[in-house]
Amino acid sequence: MKLSTFLLAAALFAAPATAFAHGPSVGPHGGPMTDAGAYHTELVLKGNDVVLYVTDGSDQPVDVTGAKAEATILANKQTQKVPLQPAGANALKGQAALGGSHDSVKVVTALTMPGQKTVQARFEVGHAGH
Repeated sequence: MKLSTFLLAAALFAAPATAFAHGPSVGPHGGPMTDAGAYHTELVLKGNDVVLYVTDGSDQPVDVTGAKAEATILANKQTQKVPLQPAGANALKGQAALGGSHDSVKVVTALTMPGQKTVQARFEVGHAGH
């Protein structure tokens, strides 16, 4: 891994959990939820699927047609970037090489809704895919 990539990943994942506006909570799909700008986002990892659900401030689904997103994932001591594509309603989905057992996965998502600035969300997922 390039030193610059490692340093970027280290900086992204250094934010403490106390930085989250609402603290850790679980979304309707069973994944952790946090704020990304004006949106609420929920991250679900199941097998190698990475799914980001987007809702508004009232937790109502937001249409992600035309949105772009990317997940930077730190799992099994490796960092990977996964593009997420609209996958119906308020979900963006991609495939990661998560491999076998991993008890703690850190993910930073970058979400760009049409005509808006990119917003980020940070997640820690324990026992992903279980």
